[in-house]
Amino acid sequence: MFMEERQRDIVNRVNETGRIMVSEIQELYQISADCARRDLRVLESRGLLQRTHGGAIAATPKGIYPDANYNPKDLSEIKKSYLAIAKRAIEYIKEHDVIYITTSSVGYYMALNLPDNINITVLTYSVTIAEVLRKKENITVILLGGEMSHKGHCHDYYTIQMVKNIRTDKSFLSHSALSMDFGASIHNSAGVEFGRAVMENSIMNIGLYPSEKIEKSSVHSVCKIDDYDLLITDKNVSDDCLLQMDEIGGNYIVVDAEG
Repeated sequence: MFMEERQRDIVNRVNETGRIMVSEIQELYQISADCARRDLRVLESRGLLQRTHGGAIAATPKGIYPDANYNPKDLSEIKKSYLAIAKRAIEYIKEHDVIYITTSSVGYYMALNLPDNINITVLTYSVTIAEVLRKKENITVILLGGEMSHKGHCHDYYTIQMVKNIRTDKSFLSHSALSMDFGASIHNSAGVEFGRAVMENSIMNIGLYPSEKIEKSSVHSVCKIDDYDLLITDKNVSDDCLLQMDEIGGNYIVVDAEG
């Protein structure tokens, strides 16, 4: 079988079953693991599938801008990988910490699952997250204000000035995309300076990135990947990504959404 035929067959199998493993490709086509991974890299570069840890899944749309009115509380179903990452992130929070929580879906899941009896201070510029946390009596909420977007977020000049005057123990951040070459990136340039200000005033920066955000790039770069002290992702992240993280000495945790 020619390489082009093999790759076409791999794509067909992924589209039919939803996924394929490197070991399965080796067995089906009698090729090495390196050759199988190379096929997956090529096919992903063409947008024909999405690599994961140990294999690949069906391609997902890329470059879609978030809805102007998007709010995580409106999600119709829980994203298991996001929830698993959020719960693991909570394990790093200690009594009396001052923390910043991202406004993304992962941050929303963190807010929902923070224990009621922990004494911490939380910074957020999300009205939605603040509304969840105000019901937890032992948690002090600092709502970073400014001109509010239709999402219920503030990240303008006034918000940036506020966050520059507050030191945090840990910041939990998640942006639209994360790649080795472009780092963490977002669609809206208005959030770049705010994100950098948060990281500059934080003792520990923890990136929360579900695998579907990794090895992708958005429009505006916020930080380099090694600016994070720790990355938390899920088991569908590709082997290549983890190898590259190891090469740069990156500190990461892979969680099992089903565990």
